[in-house]
Order: sequence, then C-alpha cells, then structure tokens
Amino acid sequence: MDAPRTIETFYRDHSQAVFAFLVSLTRDRARAEDLMQDTFVKATRSLGGYRGGSPRAWLFAIARTVFLDDTRRRHPIPVEEGLDRAVEEADYAEHDAVERALNALPERQRTALVLSDRLDLSGAEVAEAMGITPGAARVLIHRARLEFRAIYQEDAR
Repeated sequence: MDAPRTIETFYRDHSQAVFAFLVSLTRDRARAEDLMQDTFVKATRSLGGYRGGSPRAWLFAIARTVFLDDTRRRHPIPVEEGLDRAVEEADYAEHDAVERALNALPERQRTALVLSDRLDLSGAEVAEAMGITPGAARVLIHRARLEFRAIYQEDAR
C-alpha cells in the first residue's frame, strides 16, 4: 500500500477519537478541529519516530503535546462547549454537572480520566499517551476518579 493511502487510512481510523479527546481538553470544537489537524501533520512528519505500541496512544500523546503547546501560546479562557438542542432538560443538567466536575480537575487528571473512561484506553495506553509509567497512570486515574466523584457530589448538594 502506498504512503498517501496509509496516511489516509490512519487518519480515517483515528481522527474521531483524537477529535473527541481534544474537545474534552479544549472545550471548544473549532479549536479542537485546528489542533486535530496540527496533530496529524505532526504525526505524519514524525512517522519515522514511531516505535510501535498503540497507534492511538501515540496519537493522543502528540495531541496532548499540541494542546499544551497551543495553550501555553494562547493562555485561553476556557469556553464551554454548547450541547445539542435535542438533549432533554434532565439530561442537560446531568451532562452539565459531569462536565463541570470534569473541567474542575487538574489538566493531568482530566486527561487521564478522558483517555481512560471516555476513550476506553487501557492503563498501559494512557501511560504511553501521557509519557508516564503504567503504575503512575493507574494511580493518576484512580485519584482522578476520586477527585471527580468528590467534586460531582459537592456540586449536587
């Protein structure tokens, strides 16, 4: 298979997951689209440095770096992502409470939780994406869940 076809397939297979991850980090769909494009450009240029393992974890690591670099450059004010109008009011309130609790987490905890619980990456894949050991990833995910639960329950009161 030729390289352009491989890159196209790679993009098609992973772009939605990378986009969802970036939306969770940025809370801004337009910015997430820009960062997703930057992620795939950087990944395409870095294919020679790919050392195997989970391609999704590798892409998430690149996406996280692109996000952090962009955030450092811009110092943006977080923007809440609008919800689809079809969501019922009860679902909206629940979704809003979950998003508020998630957004209140420190960036590293939020990233680990999104990768693990929303994008279904294994602990090893989360570790690879974040550049930490699998043990550190398990601890980070555990602490993120505890912190999320405390924030969510406090918000419910």
